[in-house]
Amino acid sequence: DDMLFGSVTDVLDRYLPDREKHAALRGSMTVLAVNTLYRGPATPGSAAALAFGLGVPDGDTMQMKKLRGGIGALTSHLCELLESHGGEVRLRTKVTEILLDSSGSGGRVTAVRTEGGETLSAPIVVSGIAPDATLNEMIDPAALPADIRERYARIDHRGSYLQMHFALDEAPRFAAPYEALNEPAMQASIGIFCTPEEVQQQWEDCRRGIVPADPTVVLQIPSQNDPDLAPAGKHAASAFALWFPIEGGMDSGPGAYGQAKVEMGQRVIDKITRLAPNFEASIIRHTTFTPRHMGVMFGAPGGDYCHGLLNANQIGPNRPGPKGYLGQPIPIEGLYLGSAGCHGGPGITFIPGYNAGRAALADLGR
Repeated sequence: DDMLFGSVTDVLDRYLPDREKHAALRGSMTVLAVNTLYRGPATPGSAAALAFGLGVPDGDTMQMKKLRGGIGALTSHLCELLESHGGEVRLRTKVTEILLDSSGSGGRVTAVRTEGGETLSAPIVVSGIAPDATLNEMIDPAALPADIRERYARIDHRGSYLQMHFALDEAPRFAAPYEALNEPAMQASIGIFCTPEEVQQQWEDCRRGIVPADPTVVLQIPSQNDPDLAPAGKHAASAFALWFPIEGGMDSGPGAYGQAKVEMGQRVIDKITRLAPNFEASIIRHTTFTPRHMGVMFGAPGGDYCHGLLNANQIGPNRPGPKGYLGQPIPIEGLYLGSAGCHGGPGITFIPGYNAGRAALADLGR
Protein backbone atom coordinates (compact mmCIF):
# COMPACT_ATOMS: atom_id res chain seq x y z
CA ASP A 1 0.00 0.00 0.00
CA ASP A 2 2.88 2.39 0.77
CA MET A 3 4.19 2.05 -2.79
CA LEU A 4 0.81 2.83 -4.33
CA PHE A 5 -0.82 5.32 -2.00
CA GLY A 6 1.93 6.55 0.30
CA SER A 7 4.58 9.20 -0.23
CA VAL A 8 8.21 8.79 -1.23
CA THR A 9 9.27 9.89 2.24
CA ASP A 10 6.97 7.25 3.78
CA VAL A 11 8.80 4.55 1.84
CA LEU A 12 12.27 5.97 2.53
CA ASP A 13 11.59 6.35 6.24
CA ARG A 14 10.42 2.74 6.36
CA TYR A 15 13.22 1.08 4.38
CA LEU A 16 16.10 3.62 4.57
CA PRO A 17 15.51 5.32 7.91
CA ASP A 18 19.08 6.41 8.76
CA ARG A 19 19.27 9.92 7.29
CA GLU A 20 23.05 10.03 7.52
CA LYS A 21 23.99 6.49 6.56
CA HIS A 22 21.36 6.31 3.80
CA ALA A 23 21.68 9.93 2.65
CA ALA A 24 22.86 9.18 -0.89
CA LEU A 25 20.18 6.56 -1.49
CA ARG A 26 17.46 8.75 -0.01
CA GLY A 27 18.46 11.61 -2.29
CA SER A 28 18.69 9.50 -5.44
CA MET A 29 15.43 7.66 -4.77
CA THR A 30 13.69 11.00 -4.26
CA VAL A 31 14.81 12.34 -7.64
CA LEU A 32 14.01 9.03 -9.35
CA ALA A 33 10.40 9.49 -8.26
CA VAL A 34 9.66 13.20 -8.42
CA ASN A 35 11.29 13.93 -11.79
CA THR A 36 8.13 12.44 -13.33
CA LEU A 37 5.75 14.34 -11.03
CA TYR A 38 4.61 17.79 -10.06
CA ARG A 39 4.50 16.76 -6.42
CA GLY A 40 6.96 16.85 -3.58
CA PRO A 41 8.31 13.62 -2.07
CA ALA A 42 6.09 14.07 1.00
CA THR A 43 2.93 14.26 -1.13
CA PRO A 44 0.64 11.23 -0.68
CA GLY A 45 0.65 9.09 -3.82
CA SER A 46 4.13 10.11 -4.92
CA ALA A 47 5.55 6.68 -4.07
CA ALA A 48 3.83 5.16 -7.10
CA ALA A 49 6.29 7.01 -9.33
CA LEU A 50 9.16 5.54 -7.29
CA ALA A 51 7.82 2.04 -7.92
CA PHE A 52 7.67 2.79 -11.65
CA GLY A 53 11.20 4.19 -11.65
CA LEU A 54 12.61 1.13 -9.91
CA GLY A 55 11.11 -1.23 -12.46
CA VAL A 56 13.71 -2.62 -14.89
CA PRO A 57 13.52 -5.56 -17.34
CA ASP A 58 13.77 -8.79 -15.35
CA GLY A 59 15.36 -6.79 -12.54
CA ASP A 60 18.52 -6.41 -14.65
CA THR A 61 19.78 -2.82 -14.77
CA MET A 62 22.50 -3.90 -17.24
CA GLN A 63 19.80 -3.99 -19.92
CA MET A 64 19.53 -0.20 -19.68
CA LYS A 65 22.10 1.37 -22.01
CA LYS A 66 23.34 4.73 -23.24
CA LEU A 67 23.74 4.77 -27.00
CA ARG A 68 26.89 5.83 -28.76
CA GLY A 69 25.96 8.88 -30.80
CA GLY A 70 23.12 9.77 -28.45
CA ILE A 71 19.42 9.12 -28.84
CA GLY A 72 19.62 10.72 -32.29
CA ALA A 73 21.48 7.61 -33.43
CA LEU A 74 18.46 5.53 -32.46
CA THR A 75 15.95 7.71 -34.29
CA SER A 76 18.19 7.75 -37.37
CA HIS A 77 18.35 3.96 -37.32
CA LEU A 78 14.56 3.71 -37.02
CA CYS A 79 14.10 6.10 -39.94
CA GLU A 80 16.47 4.05 -42.07
CA LEU A 81 14.64 0.88 -41.10
CA LEU A 82 11.28 2.37 -42.08
CA GLU A 83 12.60 3.67 -45.40
CA SER A 84 14.21 0.32 -46.21
CA HIS A 85 10.72 -1.19 -46.05
CA GLY A 86 9.22 1.41 -48.39
CA GLY A 87 8.13 3.94 -45.79
CA GLU A 88 8.56 7.71 -46.02
CA VAL A 89 9.63 10.05 -43.22
CA ARG A 90 8.45 13.65 -43.50
CA LEU A 91 10.22 16.17 -41.30
CA ARG A 92 8.82 19.61 -40.46
CA THR A 93 5.38 18.41 -41.52
CA LYS A 94 2.93 19.08 -38.72
CA VAL A 95 -0.34 17.16 -38.72
CA THR A 96 -3.21 19.38 -37.59
CA GLU A 97 -6.25 17.16 -38.13
CA ILE A 98 -7.22 13.50 -38.26
CA LEU A 99 -10.09 13.06 -40.72
CA LEU A 100 -12.94 10.58 -40.28
CA ASP A 101 -15.60 9.14 -42.57
CA SER A 102 -18.41 10.26 -40.27
CA SER A 103 -19.51 13.62 -38.91
CA GLY A 104 -21.15 12.01 -35.88
CA SER A 105 -19.87 9.94 -32.97
CA GLY A 106 -17.30 7.30 -33.84
CA GLY A 107 -16.42 6.53 -37.43
CA ARG A 108 -13.23 5.41 -39.13
CA VAL A 109 -9.99 7.20 -39.86
CA THR A 110 -9.61 8.12 -43.52
CA ALA A 111 -6.75 10.63 -43.69
CA VAL A 112 -4.65 13.26 -41.94
CA ARG A 113 -4.34 16.91 -42.89
CA THR A 114 -1.06 18.79 -42.51
CA GLU A 115 -0.47 22.37 -41.48
CA GLY A 116 0.28 23.16 -45.11
CA GLY A 117 -3.17 21.94 -46.16
CA GLU A 118 -2.11 18.64 -47.72
CA THR A 119 -4.41 15.66 -47.17
CA LEU A 120 -2.77 12.24 -46.89
CA SER A 121 -4.97 9.16 -47.11
CA ALA A 122 -4.44 6.97 -44.07
CA PRO A 123 -6.78 4.13 -43.11
CA ILE A 124 -4.59 3.57 -40.03
CA VAL A 125 -3.11 6.33 -37.86
CA VAL A 126 -0.76 5.59 -34.96
CA SER A 127 -0.27 8.74 -32.92
CA GLY A 128 3.05 9.37 -31.19
CA ILE A 129 1.94 12.62 -29.57
CA ALA A 130 0.24 13.01 -26.20
CA PRO A 131 -3.10 11.15 -26.04
CA ASP A 132 -5.08 14.25 -25.02
CA ALA A 133 -3.52 16.31 -27.81
CA THR A 134 -4.46 13.57 -30.28
CA LEU A 135 -8.08 13.27 -29.24
CA ASN A 136 -8.97 16.78 -28.14
CA GLU A 137 -7.00 18.84 -30.66
CA MET A 138 -6.95 16.79 -33.87
CA ILE A 139 -10.37 15.18 -34.04
CA ASP A 140 -13.80 16.71 -34.53
CA PRO A 141 -15.28 16.97 -30.99
CA ALA A 142 -18.55 15.49 -32.27
CA ALA A 143 -16.74 12.22 -32.99
CA LEU A 144 -16.03 11.52 -29.32
CA PRO A 145 -18.39 11.23 -26.34
CA ALA A 146 -18.05 14.07 -23.84
CA ASP A 147 -16.91 11.77 -21.03
CA ILE A 148 -13.93 10.59 -23.09
CA ARG A 149 -12.89 14.10 -24.08
CA GLU A 150 -13.23 15.28 -20.48
CA ARG A 151 -11.14 12.43 -19.08
CA TYR A 152 -8.28 13.14 -21.45
CA ALA A 153 -8.55 16.87 -20.75
CA ARG A 154 -7.83 16.13 -17.06
CA ILE A 155 -4.40 14.58 -17.75
CA ASP A 156 -1.81 16.33 -15.58
CA HIS A 157 1.01 17.84 -17.68
CA ARG A 158 2.68 20.24 -15.24
CA GLY A 159 6.36 20.05 -16.19
CA SER A 160 8.57 21.87 -13.67
CA TYR A 161 12.25 21.54 -14.55
CA LEU A 162 15.17 23.17 -16.27
CA GLN A 163 17.25 21.50 -18.99
CA MET A 164 20.65 22.98 -19.84
CA HIS A 165 23.21 22.03 -22.49
CA PHE A 166 26.86 23.05 -22.37
CA ALA A 167 29.81 23.16 -24.74
CA LEU A 168 32.87 22.86 -22.49
CA ASP A 169 36.51 23.71 -23.09
CA GLU A 170 37.49 20.92 -20.71
CA ALA A 171 35.88 18.30 -18.50
CA PRO A 172 34.86 19.26 -14.97
CA ARG A 173 37.51 18.56 -12.34
CA PHE A 174 35.87 17.65 -9.07
CA ALA A 175 37.61 18.68 -5.87
CA ALA A 176 37.99 16.67 -2.65
CA PRO A 177 36.25 14.65 -1.41
CA TYR A 178 34.67 13.94 -4.81
CA GLU A 179 37.80 13.11 -6.84
CA ALA A 180 36.30 9.74 -7.84
CA LEU A 181 33.91 11.67 -10.09
CA ASN A 182 36.84 12.64 -12.32
CA GLU A 183 36.91 9.13 -13.76
CA PRO A 184 35.37 9.30 -17.26
CA ALA A 185 33.06 6.37 -16.53
CA MET A 186 31.66 8.20 -13.51
CA GLN A 187 30.79 11.29 -15.54
CA ALA A 188 28.15 9.53 -17.62
CA SER A 189 25.66 10.62 -14.97
CA ILE A 190 26.34 12.50 -11.74
CA GLY A 191 23.58 13.19 -9.25
CA ILE A 192 24.02 16.31 -7.12
CA PHE A 193 21.08 15.68 -4.87
CA CYS A 194 19.37 17.29 -1.92
CA THR A 195 17.63 15.58 0.98
CA PRO A 196 13.98 14.57 0.56
CA GLU A 197 13.05 17.28 3.04
CA GLU A 198 14.90 19.93 1.02
CA VAL A 199 13.30 18.74 -2.22
CA GLN A 200 9.87 18.99 -0.59
CA GLN A 201 10.56 22.57 0.51
CA GLN A 202 11.88 23.46 -2.95
CA TRP A 203 8.67 22.17 -4.52
CA GLU A 204 6.55 24.16 -2.10
CA ASP A 205 8.64 27.28 -2.85
CA CYS A 206 8.35 26.62 -6.59
CA ARG A 207 4.56 26.64 -6.33
CA ARG A 208 4.81 30.17 -4.94
CA GLY A 209 6.98 31.29 -7.86
CA ILE A 210 10.27 31.03 -5.95
CA VAL A 211 13.35 29.71 -7.77
CA PRO A 212 15.09 26.98 -5.71
CA ALA A 213 18.14 28.38 -3.93
CA ASP A 214 20.00 25.06 -4.21
CA PRO A 215 18.29 23.00 -6.94
CA THR A 216 18.64 19.27 -7.31
CA VAL A 217 20.83 18.62 -10.39
CA VAL A 218 21.65 15.63 -12.58
CA LEU A 219 24.78 16.31 -14.67
CA GLN A 220 25.76 14.20 -17.67
CA ILE A 221 28.94 14.44 -19.75
CA PRO A 222 28.32 11.92 -22.55
CA SER A 223 31.42 12.96 -24.51
CA GLN A 224 33.61 11.33 -21.85
CA ASN A 225 32.55 7.93 -23.16
CA ASP A 226 31.47 8.98 -26.65
CA PRO A 227 34.20 11.39 -27.92
CA ASP A 228 32.52 11.98 -31.29
CA LEU A 229 29.91 14.14 -29.55
CA ALA A 230 32.41 17.01 -29.20
CA PRO A 231 35.54 18.33 -30.96
CA ALA A 232 38.84 16.80 -29.85
CA GLY A 233 39.71 17.89 -26.33
CA LYS A 234 36.31 19.51 -25.76
CA HIS A 235 33.21 18.15 -24.07
CA ALA A 236 29.43 18.22 -24.30
CA ALA A 237 27.41 18.23 -21.10
CA SER A 238 23.81 18.55 -20.01
CA ALA A 239 22.15 19.31 -16.69
CA PHE A 240 18.61 18.59 -15.55
CA ALA A 241 17.31 20.43 -12.49
CA LEU A 242 14.17 20.62 -10.33
CA TRP A 243 11.93 22.68 -9.77
CA PHE A 244 11.34 25.50 -12.25
CA PRO A 245 8.46 27.74 -11.09
CA ILE A 246 5.36 27.51 -13.29
CA GLU A 247 2.95 29.07 -10.79
CA GLY A 248 3.02 32.05 -8.45
CA GLY A 249 2.93 34.80 -11.07
CA MET A 250 5.08 33.13 -13.71
CA ASP A 251 2.30 33.73 -16.25
CA SER A 252 2.17 37.47 -15.54
CA GLY A 253 4.43 38.22 -18.48
CA PRO A 254 7.63 37.23 -20.30
CA GLY A 255 9.77 39.28 -17.91
CA ALA A 256 9.10 37.21 -14.79
CA TYR A 257 9.43 33.91 -16.62
CA GLY A 258 12.62 34.92 -18.40
CA GLN A 259 14.19 36.21 -15.20
CA ALA A 260 13.38 32.96 -13.40
CA LYS A 261 15.01 31.02 -16.24
CA VAL A 262 18.23 33.06 -16.02
CA GLU A 263 18.27 32.92 -12.23
CA MET A 264 17.76 29.18 -11.98
CA GLY A 265 20.25 28.50 -14.77
CA GLN A 266 22.92 30.41 -12.88
CA ARG A 267 22.14 28.52 -9.68
CA VAL A 268 22.62 25.24 -11.52
CA ILE A 269 26.00 26.45 -12.79
CA ASP A 270 26.94 27.67 -9.31
CA LYS A 271 26.06 24.35 -7.71
CA ILE A 272 28.16 22.34 -10.16
CA THR A 273 31.04 24.81 -9.81
CA ARG A 274 31.06 24.44 -6.01
CA LEU A 275 32.01 20.79 -6.53
CA ALA A 276 34.03 21.19 -9.74
CA PRO A 277 35.70 24.63 -9.45
CA ASN A 278 36.73 24.83 -13.12
CA PHE A 279 33.22 24.24 -14.45
CA GLU A 280 31.89 27.76 -14.99
CA ALA A 281 35.17 29.02 -16.49
CA SER A 282 35.19 26.08 -18.93
CA ILE A 283 31.79 26.95 -20.46
CA ILE A 284 32.22 28.00 -24.10
CA ARG A 285 28.49 28.43 -24.58
CA HIS A 286 25.30 27.08 -23.13
CA THR A 287 21.56 27.08 -23.71
CA THR A 288 18.71 26.76 -21.25
CA PHE A 289 15.28 25.25 -21.83
CA THR A 290 12.21 25.49 -19.62
CA PRO A 291 8.98 23.47 -19.88
CA ARG A 292 7.56 26.23 -22.06
CA HIS A 293 10.42 25.85 -24.56
CA MET A 294 10.17 22.07 -24.56
CA GLY A 295 6.43 22.25 -25.14
CA VAL A 296 6.90 24.43 -28.22
CA MET A 297 9.81 22.42 -29.65
CA PHE A 298 8.36 18.95 -29.14
CA GLY A 299 4.61 19.53 -28.98
CA ALA A 300 4.52 18.16 -25.44
CA PRO A 301 1.65 19.71 -23.45
CA GLY A 302 3.02 21.69 -20.53
CA GLY A 303 6.54 20.65 -21.53
CA ASP A 304 5.68 17.27 -20.00
CA TYR A 305 8.12 14.73 -21.46
CA CYS A 306 6.04 11.96 -19.85
CA HIS A 307 2.96 12.92 -21.94
CA GLY A 308 1.13 12.42 -18.64
CA LEU A 309 2.87 12.66 -15.26
CA LEU A 310 3.25 9.48 -13.23
CA ASN A 311 0.63 10.33 -10.63
CA ALA A 312 -0.99 7.25 -9.10
CA ASN A 313 -4.14 8.01 -11.11
CA GLN A 314 -2.14 8.14 -14.37
CA ILE A 315 -0.25 4.83 -14.33
CA GLY A 316 -1.07 1.16 -14.80
CA PRO A 317 -4.75 0.66 -15.64
CA ASN A 318 -5.20 4.43 -15.39
CA ARG A 319 -2.93 5.05 -18.38
CA PRO A 320 -4.43 4.59 -21.85
CA GLY A 321 -3.49 1.78 -24.18
CA PRO A 322 -3.63 1.75 -28.00
CA LYS A 323 -7.43 2.04 -28.00
CA GLY A 324 -7.82 4.20 -24.91
CA TYR A 325 -8.56 3.49 -21.28
CA LEU A 326 -9.72 0.13 -19.96
CA GLY A 327 -13.50 0.12 -20.03
CA GLN A 328 -13.58 3.36 -22.02
CA PRO A 329 -12.32 2.60 -25.54
CA ILE A 330 -11.97 5.20 -28.26
CA PRO A 331 -14.90 4.64 -30.68
CA ILE A 332 -12.84 5.41 -33.79
CA GLU A 333 -11.65 2.57 -36.02
CA GLY A 334 -8.14 2.79 -37.39
CA LEU A 335 -6.83 5.16 -34.70
CA TYR A 336 -4.21 3.92 -32.22
CA LEU A 337 -2.38 5.71 -29.42
CA GLY A 338 1.33 4.93 -29.14
CA SER A 339 3.08 7.76 -27.30
CA ALA A 340 4.90 8.01 -23.97
CA GLY A 341 1.53 8.94 -22.45
CA CYS A 342 0.32 5.37 -22.95
CA HIS A 343 0.82 2.29 -20.80
CA GLY A 344 4.46 1.25 -20.89
CA GLY A 345 5.63 4.87 -21.00
CA PRO A 346 7.29 7.19 -20.39
CA GLY A 347 10.91 6.53 -21.20
CA ILE A 348 12.47 4.97 -24.27
CA THR A 349 10.81 1.61 -23.71
CA PHE A 350 9.19 1.09 -27.16
CA ILE A 351 6.28 -0.49 -25.29
CA PRO A 352 3.53 2.02 -26.25
CA GLY A 353 4.50 1.92 -29.93
CA TYR A 354 4.87 -1.86 -29.88
CA ASN A 355 1.43 -2.23 -28.32
CA ALA A 356 -0.11 0.14 -30.87
CA GLY A 357 1.48 -1.72 -33.78
CA ARG A 358 0.34 -5.08 -32.45
CA ALA A 359 -3.20 -3.80 -31.96
CA ALA A 360 -3.33 -2.42 -35.51
CA LEU A 361 -2.06 -5.70 -36.98
CA ALA A 362 -4.55 -7.70 -34.91
CA ASP A 363 -7.42 -5.57 -36.20
CA LEU A 364 -6.18 -6.25 -39.74
CA GLY A 365 -6.19 -9.98 -39.02
CA ARG A 366 -2.42 -10.30 -39.22
